[in-house]
Amino acid sequence: MTDKTMTASAATTLLKDTEIQQEKLSRRLFGQMLGLPALMASAATATVVTGCGGGDDVPQPNPDAATMTRASFVASISKYFDWVHSSEYNDPYKLPQPTFVDVKFGVTPNAKEIETALEESIVSNVLGYFYPEQQVTREEAAEIYAKAFKIPASSTNALSSFTDVGEVTTSRRANVNALVAAGYMKGSSATQFAPAAALTAGEAKAIFDNITSQLVAPPQVMCKSGTTAPRRYVTITTPTPGAKIYYTYTFDGTEPADPVTSGIEYNFEDHGVLQFVNPLTSTTDFRLYRLKTVAKKSGLVTSAVQTFTWNIVRPRTGAFQAKLVHAATDTSPTVWKINNPAEYFQAFVFYIEGSARGLVFDAGEYGYQKANLKTFIDTIATKPYDIVVGHNHPDHAEQIYNFTSAGIKLYASAIEKAAISASSRADFQSAGALAVAIDDGFQFDLGNVQVTAFIQPGHTNGLVTAIVNQTGWVFGSDNFGCNRAYTADTTQYNGVKVDLFLSLTQQLIANYMKRSVSGQITELTNAHQEVPVGMEGVNNFVKCFQQLIDRGDAASAPSIRGGRLGNPTSPTTRNSRMSMVGDMWRDKNWMAVGNSLGSGLDKPVDYFTTPTTNFPCGATIDYNTADGYKKYSVLSNIEIAGGTLVGVDVYWAAPANGVANKLSNKFDPWTYAYTINVPIGTNSILIKPTAMSNNISSMKVNGTAVSQGSGTSVAVAAGTVITIDVVSPDGSSASSYKLTVAQA
Repeated sequence: MTDKTMTASAATTLLKDTEIQQEKLSRRLFGQMLGLPALMASAATATVVTGCGGGDDVPQPNPDAATMTRASFVASISKYFDWVHSSEYNDPYKLPQPTFVDVKFGVTPNAKEIETALEESIVSNVLGYFYPEQQVTREEAAEIYAKAFKIPASSTNALSSFTDVGEVTTSRRANVNALVAAGYMKGSSATQFAPAAALTAGEAKAIFDNITSQLVAPPQVMCKSGTTAPRRYVTITTPTPGAKIYYTYTFDGTEPADPVTSGIEYNFEDHGVLQFVNPLTSTTDFRLYRLKTVAKKSGLVTSAVQTFTWNIVRPRTGAFQAKLVHAATDTSPTVWKINNPAEYFQAFVFYIEGSARGLVFDAGEYGYQKANLKTFIDTIATKPYDIVVGHNHPDHAEQIYNFTSAGIKLYASAIEKAAISASSRADFQSAGALAVAIDDGFQFDLGNVQVTAFIQPGHTNGLVTAIVNQTGWVFGSDNFGCNRAYTADTTQYNGVKVDLFLSLTQQLIANYMKRSVSGQITELTNAHQEVPVGMEGVNNFVKCFQQLIDRGDAASAPSIRGGRLGNPTSPTTRNSRMSMVGDMWRDKNWMAVGNSLGSGLDKPVDYFTTPTTNFPCGATIDYNTADGYKKYSVLSNIEIAGGTLVGVDVYWAAPANGVANKLSNKFDPWTYAYTINVPIGTNSILIKPTAMSNNISSMKVNGTAVSQGSGTSVAVAAGTVITIDVVSPDGSSASSYKLTVAQA
């Protein structure tokens, strides 16, 4: 769940936990699920209630007697199962969304729920129309309930006692009989079933209560079944509170074992997602995964066994392919997104071309001896180009030798250049020796546009990101969390402590906005993202770290990848932590970091700053101790309009490969004296201090209280000293920053 709001699925769970009494929904909650305004009010009867103020009889509508529209009824089922609509998550491999002629997404009430019900095959669009405003009949409702809860056919002819059995539509008779035989639904009277009569809200609730209090709801999966993709990460859920899920699967297309007798117990918190992949050791180009799953709860009938399939296609060899993301204009570059379907991690490469020159961002994962990315770039490039590598991990740097050996200039941060050169691989050593080291803020001139590169530690020590100044497009190389739900990536940021990373990220975002002509980040694309995000995604990424500062380890959770029992991608890492904002299946801007965060879940917190002699660090408090997060009295950033803060060297790790792990001219939370340069003639500046914790007791600029996120105007002259005082959330720590004005 997010730091301020619950995800839709979490909210649904909370409602169920608090309002289901003895497995029966309250009338209020059931009414909310049905969407009471959508009930057919004209069919409602009135109940006479005697008033006490003068004996007046006040007629009150009886909601149980109200009939229901097809839309409101189907929506109640969809909401109960919490089915996810395809519009809510990023998955380029999802199947086309089925719909009806008379159901318009964003226009028709409950269109989302109707379409998910269609996708789950509990209603049919064979005739093309749904007729959402028509009353739902008793036999239609019986059929939908039977399909939704997978109620098996009965050999007992439970309809034989009804004199109007012949009026039940032949195609629906088996489902209607199944519901009646199981005792979930009754006739309208002892002798009449009334198949064509309108279903009332009271009848719907009675049937629903009967089913859910006696039968475990069948398990559901995300991502959805029946798709073909290079990877599938799968969660299994059931809406029945307290039910346990069991599963079996095969990846060669054979029939899985019966999960009722042979299943492995599944729990998302313990296991995370099921990772269905075609591994690098595979001898085939694909794997057909078949999953069987069932849900059980003591005292209830076990759910139907559900079967799901995914075709995982990752060929052992492949050719590079490119997709045009942006066509060039006078003030914007051409952008191509490039990948190779044989790649395991599916990290994208981008080719950015201006009017005079091009820039390749990152160098892919596919083996440099199997195919030549440089040769492929030559087929789409119309200008001479250079390449910048984001970081040294092989899924982003595999092809660098093919560029440098052909005379293409390779750029990298000094830290990444040293790491590449120190590799045991001869091709990396050769490319690293030729790489040109760039500083933070280095600018590439592509003609009509300029691209500015910034350096950020975290995933690696010297990772490079870039922004196209004229358009505000940011390209990252594992620097920002991945919103690709179908692989559920949670990127690691263990190279720097969470608090310092938050500070450096806030400064990085401020630098983006300074270089952006519009002053905004208009889109951000991480190498592992399918689609870019805007500022909402950027802000969610920042919140992943901010909520850890504000709430401590209570904001962490078992990682999506591995759960509480461990990270399956690393046999030495167990109990993986993560911090997540947004619902991965419902929020295109969701972000998660971790895998793992610190030493691991259920282990002592070690991801906050602590005093150290391994590298220069001004911190005097160990924020990893009990309630240590409440002791932050430091700032994470200072933004100034009308002047420029002169930064200091910021360190986060000991030197490596002969290069210091530091960034220059940055704000350091634990350095308390700075100079501000202002132009001659400037009489005032605007200062916007940001405290590390949102829960500080107080923050003052020259004695005047300033709220988090607000700026204040300060009169300045040469030699003016501006004081910023911050008191920690628990009041145990205080910091005072002195900013001396220099005019030039």
